[in-house]
Amino acid sequence: MRVQEHVKLSTAAAFAALPWLKKDVWIPLAASVLIDVDHYLWHAVTHRTLSLRAAIKYFGQADPPQRQAARLLHQPIVLGTLLFIAIRTRSRVLLLILAGLLFHVSLDVVHATQMKALKRSLSDQANGICPECGQECEALQLHTVHVGRHQGDPAPGRGSALGYREARDAALPLGGSRGRRRGKGLRRQRLRR
Repeated sequence: MRVQEHVKLSTAAAFAALPWLKKDVWIPLAASVLIDVDHYLWHAVTHRTLSLRAAIKYFGQADPPQRQAARLLHQPIVLGTLLFIAIRTRSRVLLLILAGLLFHVSLDVVHATQMKALKRSLSDQANGICPECGQECEALQLHTVHVGRHQGDPAPGRGSALGYREARDAALPLGGSRGRRRGKGLRRQRLRR
C-alpha cells in the first residue's frame, strides 16, 4: 500500500478516535505513518544511499520485492515485545504507539489479500496469457504504467505503479501499439509475469 493511502486511512481513523483519545490522537497517527521508516533504513543500508528519491522509486514499483528485513518494525516479534513492555510498564503512550503500528500492519494485510485475489482473478480471466504483452505464464504480474501529472497524460519514466483499485478500474491512453488491443485507443491495466 502506498504511503499516501496509509496517511489518508490513518487520518480518518484518528478523526474517528478523536472523541476518546482527545489530545493524544497524534500518537497512534504518527506511529501508523512512521512505521514505514524501516523500509527506508533497509534501502539505505542495502543500497548504500541516503537518497529518499531512490528509496521511493524502489518501493514504488508495481510489485517491489517483499523482504522481511525491509519490514523490521512490521514483524510480530517486535510488536509482541512492544506489547509486553507496554503492559509491564503500564504505559499509555506505548499502548497508543502499538495501536498505530497494529493499524498500519492490518492495512498492509488487507491490501496484500486484495492484491492476491485481484491477481488470481485476472489471471483466471486471461487464461494464463497476458493481454498486454502476450506472454504465457502461470502467475501474472501487474505491468508498471507511468502516468504524468495530469490523469491520462503519458510521461515515460515518470509517475508510479498503479495500485489495486487503479489496476481494476483505470483506462489510460494507449502509449504504443503493443498488445492485442491495437488501435482501440484505451487499455486497461493488466497483469503479466
